[in-house]
Amino acid sequence: MTTPARRQYLDIKAQHQDAILLYQIGDFFETFDEDARIAARELQIVLTRRSYGPDETVPLAGVPIHALDTYAARLVARGYKVAICEQVSPPGRGLVRREVTRILTPGTVVEPNMVPATRDNYLVAVALAPSGSRRRRQMGAGLACVDASTGAFTCTQWSAGSLPDALHAEIQRLGPAELLVEEPATPGNVRDGEPINDWWAQYGSTPCPSHYFDAEAARVRLCHHFKVATLEAFGCDDAPLAVAAAGAVVAYLERMNPALLRLLTSLQRYDTNGFVEIDGRTWRALEVIEPAYTNRAAVAINRDSATLLGLLDATRTAMGARLLRRTLLQPLKDRSLIEQRLDAIADLHERPALRAQVAAALDGLADLERLTARIVHGTALPRELHALVLGLTRVPLLAAALGEAESAALLALRLTLDDCAEVRQLIESAVADPNCDDERIIRRGYSPDLDSLNASIASARAWIATLEAQERQRTGIKSLKVGFTKVFGYYLEVSRPNMDRVPAEYQRRQSLAHAERFVTAELKEQEAVVLHGEEQIEAVERDLYVDVLRKLAAFQSRLRLTAAALAQADVWLSLAAVALARGYVRPVIADDGRLEITGGRHPIVEATLDGREFTTNDLRLSGAGESPSGARVILLTGPNMAGKSTYLRQVASIVLLAQIGAFVPAEKATIGLVDRIFLRVGAEDDLARGLSTFMLEMVETAYIL
Repeated sequence: MTTPARRQYLDIKAQHQDAILLYQIGDFFETFDEDARIAARELQIVLTRRSYGPDETVPLAGVPIHALDTYAARLVARGYKVAICEQVSPPGRGLVRREVTRILTPGTVVEPNMVPATRDNYLVAVALAPSGSRRRRQMGAGLACVDASTGAFTCTQWSAGSLPDALHAEIQRLGPAELLVEEPATPGNVRDGEPINDWWAQYGSTPCPSHYFDAEAARVRLCHHFKVATLEAFGCDDAPLAVAAAGAVVAYLERMNPALLRLLTSLQRYDTNGFVEIDGRTWRALEVIEPAYTNRAAVAINRDSATLLGLLDATRTAMGARLLRRTLLQPLKDRSLIEQRLDAIADLHERPALRAQVAAALDGLADLERLTARIVHGTALPRELHALVLGLTRVPLLAAALGEAESAALLALRLTLDDCAEVRQLIESAVADPNCDDERIIRRGYSPDLDSLNASIASARAWIATLEAQERQRTGIKSLKVGFTKVFGYYLEVSRPNMDRVPAEYQRRQSLAHAERFVTAELKEQEAVVLHGEEQIEAVERDLYVDVLRKLAAFQSRLRLTAAALAQADVWLSLAAVALARGYVRPVIADDGRLEITGGRHPIVEATLDGREFTTNDLRLSGAGESPSGARVILLTGPNMAGKSTYLRQVASIVLLAQIGAFVPAEKATIGLVDRIFLRVGAEDDLARGLSTFMLEMVETAYIL
């Protein structure tokens, strides 16, 4: 015979058996049964027991409601899915109604303390052609990714001839927090003899129902979401697998946290053929994002020089740091775009005054990109709105600085800056500054109704504020105090030595060891006025604040464009500052395949030498149209520790930097555009996959060939 409260929990838990259910009971979120044992172990909290009737006692572990995000983040970081079940009806007689309001997974979290500030938190879905090798060979695969913390939503598609290499490389580039795949989790072969399911699991794949990935259902779902009749405007009409993947993302967000769908305002299709293709092993060998070695102590001491990203990251904003990471992971093949970036960096590199002005405008800037998403999501706090205002006041300063630039890229960037004056005016007129105002959320003067409510309790508050002095004078009790608690309300406190002076009209409310607390009829009357008014004020303020966020959300497209421009300026300034500090030069970009480097240096090795000189290296490889006698291949030999690996990585790093549009560590460099970078360095094995050192070398060499 289960109690109604226990039955309610079990009914909700039955719908979310794959998640840890955090179940609100008053001021706590509780877990029960096996969830409680997991929570106690993972969160290091006390495991207790709770009785539901004479015959049922169950394990229990809970966390305070104000600490929910902290504890939920720890569970998600440990790989658990977390369902948040909140009370959706006010406490009173009978059972409180509860519902799961959101489900937290690694790819759907948006809370600031749950997502890394300086990298994107991607939820990625991969759609393969329907079963049957013939159709797979004809259709290939599609991929969609969304960063729920910013609302960026993109998709792409490949023909089967590019698989599985292109798909594998793209997933490694994105580094998804969560990867959605069609059930079953082993998708089989994309191309005969080349299974992809052997590496699928390493990305923490989440199997989803097959109907999520149905191309036609996905098209209908996306059209309904974007309120359009066709996906032609998004460039997706001829990409059914990209649409299937994007539809799976939308279906998953609908299931996990429907409020996040408000952030998806557009879908952008991209083509990976526009980027240099680099496999995961090459990324690691070049130490672009993560160091190749495992000496974590050394990395902790000198993190900035341990990776190429750390070396180049002199950004001043979190959104700039994220864009720099994306830029580094997407080297371009379009010469004109590379030259535009180089022009912008050169402009900043050569003009100290321009650098200083741009830096001053960006210093201390809030993360406008994620702030905008939190506004749309309805979770932005008043202090965050005022941080947004501060950021928008810097926009005219940056626009004025860029107006003095010479490069077309910087001048074009200036045109996309928008100080969103309406946003600033709305926040400044409606939202109280937490650093200057009282505890109110809404500023005085914004709402006549709210001001009237505040005025209605002002006299009662004033009466209570003067009560202590009046009663001390009337009773002669100099230590008498007026106080307030949430449990007992307002009271008059009299110490025990003065009990003989307590007036007859005082009514005892609470006994303490050293004093007694009393009320009077008039105090209770004024208390009722204040508390009832406070409840009304809180309700009105809450409604007004929600309305303010709704109005601000209407400006999200303008805010996002401005945030993107600020981030881009930050990236170019960072690359210019690093180039100046480390003596990097602008490369010459060529179309003929030439590779000529004079005085080249390995950027990471050079940065770790602590002032010691790096011995520079030269390189010359002929282009396709040059003399047949020109070198197209270098056979590099030498003893151990001679620097062969350093030389190989140095050349690859310089080419990579040139094709993101950055200056390079050399005296002079001419870089012929490449479409792929391959690198295998060192002897290692992969015993988990049954590959010896020699076999791994052969497999990687075969892949390169």
